Amino acid sequence: YGQSLEDLKANHIYSIKEMYLNKKRHPLCDLRFAYLFEGGYWKIYCPYEDKKKKWISNVPITTLDGKKNIENCCTAWITKSKKDLLVLKKFYPHVISTQNESISCFSEENVKFIKDNSKNQIVLYDNDAAGKKASLEITRKFGFGYCNVPNKYFEEGITDFADFYKVYGERVVRDYLISKKVLENESSKII
Repeated sequence: YGQSLEDLKANHIYSIKEMYLNKKRHPLCDLRFAYLFEGGYWKIYCPYEDKKKKWISNVPITTLDGKKNIENCCTAWITKSKKDLLVLKKFYPHVISTQNESISCFSEENVKFIKDNSKNQIVLYDNDAAGKKASLEITRKFGFGYCNVPNKYFEEGITDFADFYKVYGERVVRDYLISKKVLENESSKII
């Protein structure tokens, strides 16, 4: 996803050898990453496991990742995962992520924080049914804008901005964000 070792370290993402749950060693897949969140919470990601075993987490659903990124900004971008946050920050620094695409991530406190720190808000979620539904629900309820990954890439299995970037690269993603008027040409400022 275009991340360097320095990017991973700066964003508290680690490869782990062992993991313990309730003082018992927990079996891990071959490839796994540990994401450290504010408050000492962890999310363990095993990308090649089946859907039920892919994530192990003690992170509260209302935890926003990257809150300092949007303090006193013009426009806040809101995405649904750390990997999308890292990719989108390559284009624009004022990005936060929720724990998933559900509206339950948007507590009253979170919505207040987002609105108090930004004039405009744009949700950048997936192009699958769940992502589109969540984008529309959040847009209607809170008055946020949204920009999903182009529908035409869904058939290729590309649903999120991280995979869009991985397959098509920085230029194509940047051009798409500019075409949707989420990103200005050249200056990377929000319109």
